[in-house]
Amino acid sequence: MNQVLILTRNILTEQDIQQKLQLLNYEVYCSASFFEQCTQQSQTLEFFRFFQYVILSESICESEVTELLPILQQQSVQVIRKVEAKVTELDHQYLEDNLIQAIISNEDSIDELRECLFALKRTTQQTDDTFENRKFIQLSDKVSLIRPSALREKRPNPEENYQYLEVIHHLSQTEMKILSILIHAGSSVVTRETICHQIWNEEVNKSHLASLSSTITRIKSKFENTSLANKAIQTLWGKGYRLNPELLDRIQNNEAINRIVSNG
Repeated sequence: MNQVLILTRNILTEQDIQQKLQLLNYEVYCSASFFEQCTQQSQTLEFFRFFQYVILSESICESEVTELLPILQQQSVQVIRKVEAKVTELDHQYLEDNLIQAIISNEDSIDELRECLFALKRTTQQTDDTFENRKFIQLSDKVSLIRPSALREKRPNPEENYQYLEVIHHLSQTEMKILSILIHAGSSVVTRETICHQIWNEEVNKSHLASLSSTITRIKSKFENTSLANKAIQTLWGKGYRLNPELLDRIQNNEAINRIVSNG
């Protein structure tokens, strides 16, 4: 059985979500006192090792969430933000930065919660030692950002091509599909809803959007050790996503890379 910890200011507001999780056979522990102890850092962090998921209630304000996230980042837990209805720009930023792994609400059905938590569980089970143990060297993001334009525009060497080919080879099927959608869009922005619909081919819900944000973050992370000057995928708040022009140009002008992406 998987254990879920709900951190809240008022345990009465969590009854609905707690019941749904229990129907899915999750063991749920809901606490307001532990939340207070966490913010005061007076409680041993060993307590977190009993849980696979930590849900931050909508009763916890954004500033408190900001204080909690560095503590939770040190733990082996999946962090989920629960909202009443509206997902804020800051919530999206947390997803993009991989500080939280999903967003849920009381309005979510049991089916949506089931699929969301199952997707998070699969994410934690996927490891890629080969990808993590790469041997090539990469400059830091700051150095890459300030290097002269002439260096960015020079002809890529074989080592750089290898870096991109290796990343693309290690993309999951969903990650590759998202990349393909953005490539076909060229320099245009693709809405989150459009991408979700093309991936899942059904009505878009919060679970899909949360899963998309998590997947976009993983794609960005995988491209971090390439020579890209900026993030592989650009996020335009309130609009959607667009592929980094440098990455788009590299894929379109490299036959080997373009062939792999086109074949999915």
